[in-house]
Amino acid sequence: MKTFKRTFAVILALTPLTGFSAVIEPEFEDMENFTDFSVYGMNEERTLRIFLGEMESQFERWAKRYLKEGEKLVLTFTDIDMAGDIQPWRNRVSADIRYVESIYPPRLRFRYAHVAADGEILREGEEHLTDMAFQMNTGAVIRGRYEHFFYESELLDRWMRKTLRK
Repeated sequence: MKTFKRTFAVILALTPLTGFSAVIEPEFEDMENFTDFSVYGMNEERTLRIFLGEMESQFERWAKRYLKEGEKLVLTFTDIDMAGDIQPWRNRVSADIRYVESIYPPRLRFRYAHVAADGEILREGEEHLTDMAFQMNTGAVIRGRYEHFFYESELLDRWMRKTLRK
């Protein structure tokens, strides 16, 4: 079982400037067995780089909004099923196009640990998130065209608001 750990360097680099040191650390467990984690038919490693690039500003924003000084939130993703589906039979020229349809909602499975500045675990658990109405989000029309992980980001955003509200 391989686990990839990524801490966002930008969050850590901005810490001295902002004086705020909360951080969100994503980890990825058995990424090669994720249900659907591929952008343009890329392998998991390359898709992970895109995911981290798109989510970096989100994690920074969430850390500032939902975590207190010195706290850490570790998210260990155990499965990602991106919104939509790659259907090579629909287009032989561009076989790696993702078709986003209501029957393919985004799904996230992860464990989390919310850790206080002194190392005490404030809360931990396991989540299985899905959004059957993901296409009803008005932001999807604009952001969904330019961000590969827009729907997954929205799922996490709702979970953060519900679970980590200060």
